[in-house]
Amino acid sequence: MKDLATRTLRPAVLCAALGAVGAVPPDQTILVTASREGFKPATLKARLGETVRLQLQSADAEHCFALDALRVEKRIVPGRTTSVDLAPDSAGRFAFYCCLEGPDSSEKGTLVVTE
Repeated sequence: MKDLATRTLRPAVLCAALGAVGAVPPDQTILVTASREGFKPATLKARLGETVRLQLQSADAEHCFALDALRVEKRIVPGRTTSVDLAPDSAGRFAFYCCLEGPDSSEKGTLVVTE
């Protein structure tokens, strides 16, 4: 009889069975629309330790989504959805903004992470 170590799945087999390396299904998905008027919704809510998938879309022109606290920067191109998964590791309020306009622009919002 083989021992337990030889009966367990190897990492490559396990990853193939799960679909992709590091793929974690999101606990929730939020549609975020960027426009010259700002982000809608401007307040995003997440829970500590849970993965949130943002579906980023543009209502008018090219934009960018930057969330410095989580080291995220994604281009948002009209006619295409850009996905980004966030897995906050600390609770608090974190600013996001359009990186084409800068952190002082009117195109900004807040990610609120609760425990």
